[in-house]
Amino acid sequence: GTDLKAVTSSLMKRSDAYFVDYMLMGLMTHQNYLKVCSGQFNKAKLAGDEEEEIAALNEMCNATEAMSDFGVVEENLRGGDQNWALLPLSAMLAVKVGHHAGGPNGGFLPGNAEFAGWLGKNSTRNKKIRLLGELRHHMNYKVSADNAELRMNYLPLMRKQLLGLLFDSEGARAKEAIELMDEYGLDRDDVFENLDEFVLNSGGNKEKKFADLDSKAKAAFTRAYNSMAHKAQALVSEQGAEKTKKKKGGGSETAEGGDLDAIDDDKNAAEQDSDDEDQEDMEALKKKFMKKGKGKAKAKPKAKKSKK
Repeated sequence: GTDLKAVTSSLMKRSDAYFVDYMLMGLMTHQNYLKVCSGQFNKAKLAGDEEEEIAALNEMCNATEAMSDFGVVEENLRGGDQNWALLPLSAMLAVKVGHHAGGPNGGFLPGNAEFAGWLGKNSTRNKKIRLLGELRHHMNYKVSADNAELRMNYLPLMRKQLLGLLFDSEGARAKEAIELMDEYGLDRDDVFENLDEFVLNSGGNKEKKFADLDSKAKAAFTRAYNSMAHKAQALVSEQGAEKTKKKKGGGSETAEGGDLDAIDDDKNAAEQDSDDEDQEDMEALKKKFMKKGKGKAKAKPKAKKSKK
């Protein structure tokens, strides 16, 4: 029979290996366990043993179920509940995945272990969630939708409309595209950078992107966009359209009349007069100091030599 002490020692060693970095080991196991399973299956297939093949497939199924259970425990461990008492169970499930994948004697990993790809995917996911939140913030005065509805129902149609205007066969219809952007509170970066992040290419069909617009058309669009005033509520603070005036107490308030782009001519004239007065005072002060400097610079009369 198997030595119970050796089995227990092996189990504890595997558990200790998990705790070398319990934040990463589960992800590394998830990334590589199917490679070990496939090695067991290929070995049985080369030997021509159908029973071993079925056994390898069953072990693969068991490893996948253990990995699924590991994911459930990790969600409760690191999610909203933060139940860290589940950490030993998480370690045992990771060991269970390795046991089913490699068999009782341990498996063989062909080649080098791959680094956890989940980290890169999660970074991309967080980036797209952030960009989607920005688009929703820009469009929220026109569109009442949450992030999921905006992504599924609004953005595909918005992309289609803008692509049709900018890639028109008779030339880019920049003015119409800008009017559509202003109506929904989108700026240039939203169109040329953010919308391209939400493209699903299926069946090998590559969709057009705004970045594919030729440089001349893009430059013409940018000139047209910069030549216009954009009063979308969400873009006021971002594009510097807010005109403010100082209060006596040091605060600021928007220009009278409620128009964010309004310019107070009387205020500008008063500021200009104040600047002129300050300039005159500065010139008078400079002349005063220059006169003092000339007085000090006059040569002193030579002292008479004493007679010997």
